[in-house]
Amino acid sequence: MKISGPKGPGPAPPTVPGGDKEPGKAEGPTFKEVLADRAPAAPGARPSPVEDVAARLRAGEITGAEAVEQLVDAVVRQRVGEAVPAIKERMRAALRRFLAEDPALAEKIRQLGGGDDD
Repeated sequence: MKISGPKGPGPAPPTVPGGDKEPGKAEGPTFKEVLADRAPAAPGARPSPVEDVAARLRAGEITGAEAVEQLVDAVVRQRVGEAVPAIKERMRAALRRFLAEDPALAEKIRQLGGGDDD
């Protein structure tokens, strides 16, 4: 005598709390919605440090290397604020090392003309 598995439609699909959402679907805003929230600032509003540096780089006012340093400084200011100088410098050094060691970022910096070999 051969014993086979259960017959029928199979197990019921898992129920998802919250109703009709697809199982495994991420909650929160879509990528498009996130980008829409980052619309350009209103006229007269101060641009973000990234927008400011990018605009000055495009205008030829600063070099790629200067842009990289200004962005590193902006990140340090945003993340550690008024920390003691030693902590700020350690963070700057870590960011510079990361930028140099990450192949994709290092290539982007070289394309800006901000690498060590320009």
